[in-house]
Amino acid sequence: MKIAYDIPVSEVMSFPVITATKDMTIYDIANIMTENNIGAVVIVENNKPVGILTERDIVKRVVSKNLKPKDVLAEEVMSKKIVTIPQNASLTEAAKIMATHGIKRLPVVKDGELVGIITQSDIVKVSPELLEIVAEYASIKPEEEKPIPLGTDEFTEEYIDGICESCGYQGKVRLYQGRYLCDECIEEFEEKEE
Repeated sequence: MKIAYDIPVSEVMSFPVITATKDMTIYDIANIMTENNIGAVVIVENNKPVGILTERDIVKRVVSKNLKPKDVLAEEVMSKKIVTIPQNASLTEAAKIMATHGIKRLPVVKDGELVGIITQSDIVKVSPELLEIVAEYASIKPEEEKPIPLGTDEFTEEYIDGICESCGYQGKVRLYQGRYLCDECIEEFEEKEE
């Protein structure tokens, strides 16, 4: 049996990948995300990844600027500096890349073409011990920030550098209902409670 660290991402990745093109509107892409219950789509051109569009991109670059989703194209708001990983790379390599770049998703490529996608959650499901490696690898980066107080009446906890106990995100997390979670997961739990 293979040690989980050496498993190639191709054995864990999701496929086929839900994709969109850069000439699609944010409205159409948001509907694709909703229909497929996903938080991001890879933007492709000739089956080669040219960007990625996440829920956070839509909130920060469209909603918060009061733009009309039907009038904004993916290429205007997608993250163009897309980081990919070869399908034969190991889970350890994927985890290190995610930690280095502060990302949760990695499109998987073969000869430059999109063949799948792997997320932090995928890695955690297969190899929870990789969390320690990711945390250690991320801690090598220089610490620039001190814990940030939330400053709200609802929460008195401070952010710490850690790993979200729900999705596996590595970065700033805070204690929420007895678990350390990232802001995205806290928002999801709050939405479910409403």
